[in-house]
Amino acid sequence: MMNSDPPTGHPGERTERAFRLTRRGILLLFAAALAFVFAYVIGWYELLIVGSFACIPPLLSLVVVHRMRPQFTVVRTIAPSVLAAGKLGAVRLTVRNVGQRPSAAGSWRDRVPWPPDATAAATLDPMQPSGQLHLRYEFVPPRRGVVEVGPLLVSFCDPFGLAEGQYAVGTADRVIIGPEAARLDETVVEIAADSGSARLFQHRSLAGEHDIMTREYRPGDAMRRVHWRASAHHGELMVREEEKRSHAAAVIVLETRVRHYADTAGSRARTPESGAFEWAVRMTASLRDHLSAAGLALTVVETAMPQLGDPDRLDEFVESLARVHLSFDDDRELSLAADGTSGAGSIFAVLGVPDAATLGTLVSARGSFDEAAAFVSEHTPVAAIEELRRGGWRVVAVTPETPVADAWHGLGGPDA
Repeated sequence: MMNSDPPTGHPGERTERAFRLTRRGILLLFAAALAFVFAYVIGWYELLIVGSFACIPPLLSLVVVHRMRPQFTVVRTIAPSVLAAGKLGAVRLTVRNVGQRPSAAGSWRDRVPWPPDATAAATLDPMQPSGQLHLRYEFVPPRRGVVEVGPLLVSFCDPFGLAEGQYAVGTADRVIIGPEAARLDETVVEIAADSGSARLFQHRSLAGEHDIMTREYRPGDAMRRVHWRASAHHGELMVREEEKRSHAAAVIVLETRVRHYADTAGSRARTPESGAFEWAVRMTASLRDHLSAAGLALTVVETAMPQLGDPDRLDEFVESLARVHLSFDDDRELSLAADGTSGAGSIFAVLGVPDAATLGTLVSARGSFDEAAAFVSEHTPVAAIEELRRGGWRVVAVTPETPVADAWHGLGGPDA
């Protein structure tokens, strides 16, 4: 049976309780029932006395554990304050007995929002009034999200082990579990210091007097930047590179529209689960950490209604990554502010399966960025990947199982 008691300890804390007979208590009660049955069937009424004595202990045990209700307060500390999926976290519990009588020895577990729904049972030592215990356990959250851990579950048995009472004491605490961010290799894209802050840049060393000002033409470069004299000198199209260009900014594009992820096909859930989308979120978190550490000003663009926070505010951004989900806002088109003038920095697009409209937007915006890289789903048609590459994008196709660091390394490969 389930009951709810008035608050104990801090305001807002509730003690929920549940009582049950143990296997020993059930067997004893079953024996009592058999004694009653046989007493009437075979006419051996002395068995009524046996049955009466057999059923009394289990019932009294339920009363005993009912009166063992703990008067505890619970303070839960979780470290680190923001966890990453798949990484180890630690919880410390300070349990204090605020009742007027000592508590009995028992066991404790803490509720967690993933199977098996609670931690493994551990021994709970008795406490004197005003006494306290420090409990600790570790856990590895299997997935990202904003979840609650707790309340604390404490269990007590009667001295004969016939009944058990379980109580949920204290409150649950919110835990932010962000996506696991991989460390991206700094050698894939060159990082240099410029004027006291890190800048991402690319510089080509060429021969001749035009070398400092020109580089070879890349698809997506505006034709008005072609340096015709240098082109004639080198025998290939060259464009003006007026200075050793440093990219002080970067744009991350995250695909959040549900129809662009093949593994959500047929799902009727309000928030469909997608391994490909989870990969995209992990890559976004990794890019944010890598580019922010390089000193770049970051902008995150979502293809559906905005859900992510300011990437310059780490806690806010991680919490928004923990909450972000696929959107059914399928009518929204990807929009990038692009005027065709190179120098807007770098752009990284983390996509599912891009459609024609998305491809067109990315290709047309390519000329506004000095560097452009896209991560697409393995289900993306080859023709779409080739269209991006012809438009000047470096493209890496990934699966939900592809390590983020490996995908990043793929940008430096010959096929990107």
